[in-house]
Amino acid sequence: MDGTMDRSQMEDFIANAALLAAHLTQQCERAAAEQRDAAGALHGAAMDIEQRLAAGREAMLHATGAAVRDALTRQLDATTTRTDAAATRLERATESLGHLHAGLHARTRLLGGGALLALALAAVGIVGATAHLAELNLERAERASVRADVLEALQRVAIASCDSRPCIKLEAGLERWPSNEDYVYVDTRGSAQ
Repeated sequence: MDGTMDRSQMEDFIANAALLAAHLTQQCERAAAEQRDAAGALHGAAMDIEQRLAAGREAMLHATGAAVRDALTRQLDATTTRTDAAATRLERATESLGHLHAGLHARTRLLGGGALLALALAAVGIVGATAHLAELNLERAERASVRADVLEALQRVAIASCDSRPCIKLEAGLERWPSNEDYVYVDTRGSAQ
């Protein structure tokens, strides 16, 4: 073989490239869906924690109210300090969860964009390779057409030996080339009919 693909191999290559592109598309879509699901689950967990914090805050406020009433009679200052510290910790925890949620959302968008970019680059590569192979096959087909015309022309002449020297007998009535009368045009279309 001369290093180029025949039509069957090219069709197999194109089919395999299409399957690869479809597979890459499915993987990218699956990865994006998993990222969306993970972000949704994280958002749900954050909402659940926020609700639990709110319920805990309510319970703590209720307990704090009772403690304040008791502390009025005993240790008002110590109870107030502990309540403030607990509320501050709860606010910090809520802020931390908000930052974590925002960071995960940004990361999910970044990963989805990277998957789409990889898919687009793979598609461009496949299209480029297919176009290059098609161009090579067109050039090969043109060369084969010229060779067929030459072989057809050789059938219009008779090569023989005249006094131990090669000679060529041309068919009668062939049109001569105006630039050189030693040559004639060979009509290969007439023999194909």
